[in-house]
Amino acid sequence: MFMIAGTAYGVALNHRGEALRLASAFTEAPYKAPPVAPVVYIKPRNCFSAAGAPVPLPADLAEVALSPTLALLFGRDACRVDADAALKAVDAACLAIDVSEPLDNYYRPAIRQLCRDGFLPLGRLGDLPALDAEIVTAIDGVEAQRWSLADLVRPVGQLIADLSSFMTLKAGDLLLVGTADNPPRATAGQRVDVTMAGMAPLTVRIEKESRS
Repeated sequence: MFMIAGTAYGVALNHRGEALRLASAFTEAPYKAPPVAPVVYIKPRNCFSAAGAPVPLPADLAEVALSPTLALLFGRDACRVDADAALKAVDAACLAIDVSEPLDNYYRPAIRQLCRDGFLPLGRLGDLPALDAEIVTAIDGVEAQRWSLADLVRPVGQLIADLSSFMTLKAGDLLLVGTADNPPRATAGQRVDVTMAGMAPLTVRIEKESRS
């Protein structure tokens, strides 16, 4: 697995299907309005794992939710860049799986639901793919999800520009550009294959984590 010198950021609510499904909820408490800026979270280093390494299924869970996405590695700082120049700050990209505990309530999830050990498998770095390419996920050889980068609320360049208006994306940072609605779930013993045209595939197996 490549070394990430900086921070790994994820972006919530950047898929059109998810935004549409939750549109009415945005008008309710506690927020009472949809977000006007990207919603960002951090995947800490204990989450990182290499392609081929097992994804641990915590002993207290029956299954995990899998949100495959595209991850961008920054080679230079991006601060107040416009959408046209934003991609110049990106050095490489890889497939990633943003793993979490299945969430019953979208709002204010506990940190451990998103940030447990091994909950961010990362594929091999390569060039940036076409920005309308599809990400396809198969579980035990059966297609479980297919979505396109064209479905992002904020396309990749615009996402970087909007983020850079209030935070600096530093060289060495990793950005997960968004995840599709209704992530598939997998349990112990299952194999997960994520593919995307122009990218190295990412394959992991879910393995039950033993109690220490």
